[in-house]
Amino acid sequence: MDKLTPKQEAFAQAVAGGKSYADAYRSAYASKGKHQTVHSEGSKLMKDPKVAHRIDALIGLKERAIQRKAVSDRELVVGKLRRWVEDGVDPTTHEEPTAAQLQAAQLLGRTVALFSDKQVIEKADRSAEDVAAEIERRLSQAEADQAIEGSGRSELH
Repeated sequence: MDKLTPKQEAFAQAVAGGKSYADAYRSAYASKGKHQTVHSEGSKLMKDPKVAHRIDALIGLKERAIQRKAVSDRELVVGKLRRWVEDGVDPTTHEEPTAAQLQAAQLLGRTVALFSDKQVIEKADRSAEDVAAEIERRLSQAEADQAIEGSGRSELH
């Protein structure tokens, strides 16, 4: 596949970096044209298979870099927490980890989904009659509890 021109590469880098086609075109080609013209030229560049392929490749590289960073952060947090638990001290300071260090590790761990609040919802297939019976049972229990509390209060007065 043919190499991109320096301006096409700059356009691809800008689009992969999150710029709109028009803004990427404007910066790569130092264009001062009308918005419609710049937008049209940016769209034309996107139709060039070489440019589109390069943008896809750049986005893929960025995604892999983000994944590597997340794995690195996860390993850092797990390693620190493991050493703190096993040794009871921070390996760099040789002192007990401070509350701030623990909170920082927890926050960093959350950014890479190391810690997550999960709710387990168990779904039991129950019939309407079963649900109605459960409601009746709970209401009866609540009434009985109220009656006991009420009789306890009257004895106090």
